[in-house]
Amino acid sequence: METMERIITRFTRALDSYDRYADAQHQISRRLVGLLARHTGMHFRRALEIGCGTGGFTRLLKESCVIDEWYLNDLCEGCRDKIAQLFPGQTPLFIAGDVETTAFSGRFDLIASASAFQWIREPAAFLYRLSGMLVPDGMLLFNTFAPDNLAEVRQLTGKGLPYPTAGQLTEWLSEDFHLLYIHEEEIMLTFDTPLEVLRHLKNTGVTATNSEAWTRGRQEAFCRDYIRLFSIDTDKVKLTYRPLYVVAVKK
Repeated sequence: METMERIITRFTRALDSYDRYADAQHQISRRLVGLLARHTGMHFRRALEIGCGTGGFTRLLKESCVIDEWYLNDLCEGCRDKIAQLFPGQTPLFIAGDVETTAFSGRFDLIASASAFQWIREPAAFLYRLSGMLVPDGMLLFNTFAPDNLAEVRQLTGKGLPYPTAGQLTEWLSEDFHLLYIHEEEIMLTFDTPLEVLRHLKNTGVTATNSEAWTRGRQEAFCRDYIRLFSIDTDKVKLTYRPLYVVAVKK
């Protein structure tokens, strides 16, 4: 199975459990809405959300902004019903598909995305494309993750996404955007056991690129090493997210 198909499959399986387990992602969504309020007005004529998922970020935007015309995109067709529940009596335009190849009509005043940019295969080219989808002075608001995101899992499995540095993002944005804000933060989650870490990753779709089966022996070794290396003084283990936030305006 190709990576894109695997990502769609894993995230579709996680749709019903995502909101219950996505503690870090919920914190990130709240932070993004706060940054938007700090750096711009909160009325947009046309807005596109990339990777809307189950609608956690969508709901926060809806509560804090006035958006006349919504466009919502996600890889997973199964998100359509989740999003529709946020818009009773309305029909926001939900577009399922790979955002790197999907065509969108017109231009937007706001393009926003929470915890989805890390899946973009060609981020520099994609940011250039987004600049062409924004009106002049249009806002771009998103987060990705820094290279040491989920460092505990990467150390033990050797697997992880290729995350950009703040410097790379700044360089990619500089041609077409005025960068208003870029900042890396740390979110440390704690779990009672390493198995709960694995459950969290599975139920949020985070491990969607990892195709290897978890044999019993591999799982036992992972848990043993995780306790040895990443225990904290409350008899729990830690998992560290490193969100990287960006607010930019099109030149």
